[in-house]
Amino acid sequence: MDHYDVAICGGGLAGLTLAYQIRRELPSLSVAIIEKTTRPLPDAAHKVGESTVELGAHYLGHVLGLKNYLADKQLPKLGLRYFYGNGSGPFEDRPELGASTFSPVPTYQLDRGLLENDLRELVSDAGVKLLEGVSLSEISISETTGLHTIKYTEGDVAHTVTAQWVVDAMGRRRFLQRKFNLQKENGHSASAAWFRLEGKISVNDLVPRSNKAWHNRNLEDRYFSTNHLMGRGYWVWLIPLSSGNTSIGIVTDEDIHPFATYATSHPQALEWLMKHETVLAKHIADKTPLDFRKIKNYSYTSSQVFSENRWTCVGEAAIFSDPFYSPGSDLIALTNTFTMNLIKADFEGNLKKENVDLLNHTLLEVLYPDQISFFRENYSTFGNTQVASAKFYWDTTYYWSLYAHTFKNGHFEDFEFIKKYVVILEKFSKLNRSVQRLFRVWAKESKSNEQYAFCDLSRKHFFIKSAISLLTIQGAGQFNANLLQKYDQFEKMANALLVYAQKSNDLNGMEDYSEYDQDLTGSESLLKKFSERDVQKEMNFFKEFFEPLSSSERSKIRFIDYVSRIWKGSYLYFVRATYIKLLVNKRKKAGMPGVLRFIYAD
Repeated sequence: MDHYDVAICGGGLAGLTLAYQIRRELPSLSVAIIEKTTRPLPDAAHKVGESTVELGAHYLGHVLGLKNYLADKQLPKLGLRYFYGNGSGPFEDRPELGASTFSPVPTYQLDRGLLENDLRELVSDAGVKLLEGVSLSEISISETTGLHTIKYTEGDVAHTVTAQWVVDAMGRRRFLQRKFNLQKENGHSASAAWFRLEGKISVNDLVPRSNKAWHNRNLEDRYFSTNHLMGRGYWVWLIPLSSGNTSIGIVTDEDIHPFATYATSHPQALEWLMKHETVLAKHIADKTPLDFRKIKNYSYTSSQVFSENRWTCVGEAAIFSDPFYSPGSDLIALTNTFTMNLIKADFEGNLKKENVDLLNHTLLEVLYPDQISFFRENYSTFGNTQVASAKFYWDTTYYWSLYAHTFKNGHFEDFEFIKKYVVILEKFSKLNRSVQRLFRVWAKESKSNEQYAFCDLSRKHFFIKSAISLLTIQGAGQFNANLLQKYDQFEKMANALLVYAQKSNDLNGMEDYSEYDQDLTGSESLLKKFSERDVQKEMNFFKEFFEPLSSSERSKIRFIDYVSRIWKGSYLYFVRATYIKLLVNKRKKAGMPGVLRFIYAD
């Protein structure tokens, strides 16, 4: 009977990356992957999760050392991009929110078939025993210090292996959660259907080439973004794949757009698109899909993910929230990192129940509820341009500060840091949930205002500063202290949003709003907490979404547009790269010197 230090059940992205991480960081441990499928894997669409954001990209590129591979074999990502407004009218009339240039913090568009084929070769070369084409039948968990037993079949032949650690990486099969009855609902009812089309399907193709102003206002090709077409209760994605094909998906709130209205077949999905995203539907109507996939009620949580009995669940075998902000690889990074923490502690003879409980509490009772609050009941805001735009701005800078920066600094690997961090996160989370409630009330009580044409995030200095700050390095104590300072910033931002909401709507008498105000401020009104000067400063972050820009502001944007195109954009990248090299990399804080303030619009 074969024995391994770690047996990983499931050879998808979560299992493969964890195996590779173990071999890189703990090369003395023996690792096996037990996986049903065999190579070569088909391209992409058999999996959801083709787009990375900053946390997951850092895990793949730096923790696993795959930065060069990702640059050579996968596609760069031009951030998240949103098109609001009427899906049936001229596409060029829709308000656009996104970046015209690539971020200083790289992210990627992943072709999952290509990536997982390559990862299987990497883990095999790294010494992982890769058992492909086998069917797992049972996992027997020892409740003492004894070894776990895993049974599988290869054809008609039964096999048994033992392991010190067992990891469930089998995705939505959630083998261990079902075995121990740990599954939990989370109150978020959303579903999706998606398919691949051959070749490049770009939002650029939805606007006539004669409209040069629209095409030229973005320096880089919009195709490389994760493009979101937004409407009340839904969003539609367009994601490029390194295979040269394009992924298109429909994601909806089940209460607003039921699964049965679009997900039975590709023709039905196209019919739904004809009704809600007419311009896109007409463009792809004569194209035959390479495949079609669907999933109902994809969001769930668990009452336990990590155990002192030496088992864990990673990736989608643990929890899943929502694909809207591309968090799939983030979830893999976090659950793999927490699993590594426990495996290291065990083989060092220091596995403690209190640390296992800490990681379960952090992930399941604080971090996950905070993240799911972005989405639960909030699909109703997607049809309100100004509210949905402000929500994206809040959600993104919040994620960067609380999650991406923490991970990039390596602090999720430190039990002592996590103990202090989780207390701060609980404080932020209460503020965040209150702001999410405000967004819901605000969207319900206000008409959508397509006031802006293009909000270029590459030219908003607060947004760029927040992104660049991800490159700073801070020790654990300083990091938590800086988070507490950032809380004041986010509280002022919340105040600015409240001011805008009150200016445009009479929310004071509403029950939902009263709950929001009480949650956020206790018995004291939020409006009394900050000076008018503080409020106005924070309001400038959101002004473009709600108010016409002044003539001087429009003139500055035109000037910045001219500057950004010097040397076909190379000047802007050069100035930013020089600033990062000299004043940001490996520093504790990132300022915004005058030259950068000058070349960003606000």
